[in-house]
Amino acid sequence: PYKFTQKIPDSVAAGTPLRYKAVVVDRAGRTASTLADTVTGQPPTPKKPTAERRHVVVHYHRADGDYAGLTLHTANGTTADFSGRDAYGAFAWLSPAEGTGKIRFTVERDGKPEGAERVVDVAAAGEVWTKENADLVDAVRPADAYPPQDTTKAVLHYHRPDGDYAGWGLHTWTGAANPSEWNEPIQPVRRDAYGLVFEVPLKAGAPSLSYVFHKKEEKDVPADEALVFSLYGHEVWRVAGEAPYLTPSLGGAFPMDLDPAASAATWIDENTVVWHGTGTGVAAQQLVYAADGGLTLRDGVLSDEGQWLRLVPTELSAAQQAAHPELADTTAFSIDPRDRDRIPEARRAKQLIATQRSDNGALLGATSVTALFSTPQQVQKGSTR
Repeated sequence: PYKFTQKIPDSVAAGTPLRYKAVVVDRAGRTASTLADTVTGQPPTPKKPTAERRHVVVHYHRADGDYAGLTLHTANGTTADFSGRDAYGAFAWLSPAEGTGKIRFTVERDGKPEGAERVVDVAAAGEVWTKENADLVDAVRPADAYPPQDTTKAVLHYHRPDGDYAGWGLHTWTGAANPSEWNEPIQPVRRDAYGLVFEVPLKAGAPSLSYVFHKKEEKDVPADEALVFSLYGHEVWRVAGEAPYLTPSLGGAFPMDLDPAASAATWIDENTVVWHGTGTGVAAQQLVYAADGGLTLRDGVLSDEGQWLRLVPTELSAAQQAAHPELADTTAFSIDPRDRDRIPEARRAKQLIATQRSDNGALLGATSVTALFSTPQQVQKGSTR
């Protein structure tokens, strides 16, 4: 087998006829040939990956913990009950149509709104948090509202919209301390307003749990599933027939906002960058720079991928914590040694942002970066002659 590739210049118009003739000669001197024809075309522009979000989840907190009768109402008349419960409070979810931009909603009890109308940007966040009598939502999971999870077990919440849970159980294998038999699935420890709750003891140090929700031979989804703890934690909520988790949903440690005034990442020294939180479903993070600036956000994707400096998890040293005590509780990252030769170039760039991405490259968070040391541009601007 042989392969011939011709690079067609961009100057050749789409639709130009092309004809090819291939001729081969074997060792005996015999020849053979064939013809082929086609036309030039423009390759389709690759579609940038985006986070898969079938639902928008709204978390709501009341100081008195009373969530009975609460309903979410959107401006277009859609309603949803706050049937889910977690450490923050109650949550409801909507299933917006593809292409939905912003959703305006109120939280009501007995037809009376609690607080002003709020807005969630569907393209920027699939999960938001708000409180009674507030008029804003937070697109970043409030870490202080969620206690440390018990890493000796996995907790899976299972919701069936039809309310029929008879015969449904959980089959587990890799990661489980006691893998179940197919004909003897794990039974729920309880049922609440959301649905069934399963608790699975884990092997020590297990990085993930393989599982399937099933009813005899009927699987909830065709493919086997795996809960990766480093991406989603040890407690998740699922909706029947949908492999992606309802919550925690994919999301970065910071919202999609490139406004320098809203910077959530700090470059504290030559190799170290910090920010608060970790995000959910985050597989990689990087510094992205554009020499001439111009990076913008639209529908959850960047206008250009820019140049990357890969970031790897690290911990702040005692000296760094002493120099920046206000950043002691942040998550720290070090610039990958393979990219450090481009640090001067990044520092000279007109625009520098931090991004987080899922395992398929979808953008989960993007924020401007604040440098705590002088960049070459700052030194040049501040110099005198």
